[in-house]
Amino acid sequence: MTETQGNYSADNIESMMCEGVSRRAFLTFLMFLLVDAILVLFSQSGPPRETIFQASPRRNFRDSTTTTRHLNNTPSSFVTTNASSHVNTTLSFVTLIDVINSLKSPVIMTTVNHGFMDLLQNLLFSIQRISLENDIVVICEDRSSYLELSHGVRGLNITYHIVLTHLGESVENATTYGSKNYKSLVKKRVLYLKCFVDSGVDVLYTDVDIVLLGDPFPYIERGADLVVQTEMSPRLRDTCTGFMFMKASKKMSVFLDAWSKKLPRDPFGNQRTFNKVIGKYGKTMKTQLEPMTKFQSGKIFRDTKTPWREREPRPVEVHANFLVGHGKKTDMLREADLWFIPESSINVSTI
Repeated sequence: MTETQGNYSADNIESMMCEGVSRRAFLTFLMFLLVDAILVLFSQSGPPRETIFQASPRRNFRDSTTTTRHLNNTPSSFVTTNASSHVNTTLSFVTLIDVINSLKSPVIMTTVNHGFMDLLQNLLFSIQRISLENDIVVICEDRSSYLELSHGVRGLNITYHIVLTHLGESVENATTYGSKNYKSLVKKRVLYLKCFVDSGVDVLYTDVDIVLLGDPFPYIERGADLVVQTEMSPRLRDTCTGFMFMKASKKMSVFLDAWSKKLPRDPFGNQRTFNKVIGKYGKTMKTQLEPMTKFQSGKIFRDTKTPWREREPRPVEVHANFLVGHGKKTDMLREADLWFIPESSINVSTI
């Protein structure tokens, strides 16, 4: 309590009441004392920490964080309670802008909202399965997914960076292809990619309805500016924006600018304008198409009935696209033996 707030003893309080101070004024006075005590308490706790979260078995939240440097733009904080330990913790909503300069190329990046958390976890377990050691960035499109991921995922022992979107939060529920919410989500992708490229960080973007069955980086040709997966044919204008590698280069930055400018005219999200722009700029930079036998769309993968483990060559990446709806995607992955979340990791969220 500061000197300007005065000394309030029991005698002073009794005197005030005896002098006819109203009950409302007295309650206001007590509220003032309570607020003052709270302010003093928080002034001693210091600024919120910025953190990198490590996916690990469920534990005390503070044990699963690594302190990083303080930045000028300190993100807003949120006080939450770890239900497993009942310890109040201050959680900083870190954004991509806050961590971009600490990342090592090439980075694996994906985005998620709360409705697709199971698909995200399946992707991360597939990465753990093949022991990739690249930096992984998960951009959360809503606070619910951020908070859930901050508690870790049981059985997932890889390190990944959790950041909250800096472009405005989106809906939490699973979106359907072609819907207004879907288009709003996917149009932000180009801006995330540009953030990486303009910061000098090579990035491999992947949708959450993808699994990795092998290391994709050896298939990226030396010097390639853009590496993309195709849908049904090995043609430059049949590419998929759900899985692509971008090298941090001036040519790539110009390409992303052109793609961004055309996005408002894309009625389906981002892929049609991407294919139009790549038709114009694809020959001005080194563009590579991934081999369809190794990097397969959902349609190409399902056209072959042989179990993926027995295929020659074995796929490196499989995309559960050409399926509309969250349920159809998860069903396809389960039926194809591409569901890697262990039973012990299901329904363990404390949020």
